[in-house]
Amino acid sequence: MTLIELEKKLDVKFPKRFHEIYETGAMEWIEVGNEKFNENRDFYLNSPKAFMMLNCDCEFCFFEDIPEHIRELNELLEWRKEDNNERLDEKYMPIPFAMNGGGDYYCFLYEKGADEPKVIVYAHDCYDNPDIIGNDFDEFLYVMMMSCVAYAVDEDDFSELDGEQWENNLGYLTDEYRNKIRSGDRYKIADTYWSLDFEEAEIFS
Repeated sequence: MTLIELEKKLDVKFPKRFHEIYETGAMEWIEVGNEKFNENRDFYLNSPKAFMMLNCDCEFCFFEDIPEHIRELNELLEWRKEDNNERLDEKYMPIPFAMNGGGDYYCFLYEKGADEPKVIVYAHDCYDNPDIIGNDFDEFLYVMMMSCVAYAVDEDDFSELDGEQWENNLGYLTDEYRNKIRSGDRYKIADTYWSLDFEEAEIFS
């Protein structure tokens, strides 16, 4: 499923930066779907241009699977309404596009009147308000690249951070965020990542 087909199916527009990265071909592994990915797993895992095929706290969903993830998220929202009597404010629409290591959804949070969606993480096993991981997709990518550095520090293995795939993914960041990663001390970046305190998204009534 192509990005255009997905957007048409969902009747949404993904962020501008998402489109720019997609147009480079870096999201081919996300586009081809689970079956073709598994048939060519080594190729996609080792492709220098592969988007976010890194050791970080994010795994992007195949485009073809996103409608099913939306169904699952809507089920979680329905349970929340039944258990806590909390309803998603009508001006918001979360669209899951990735997951973290704990199985929680990263979602684009569309808000009526906003130009670009924020990125939130919606927990699958609690009723806390979701955290805002990025005020836009650019900031979200920066946080995820910070998580790569933090994991490398924890594992004392920096080989991934010196490869072509890493450099290409740095290229998907804005100049400001890319310079922060490249010029920063890796141990300080890791400390900053683990100490991040995210704002909550007040999206329920």
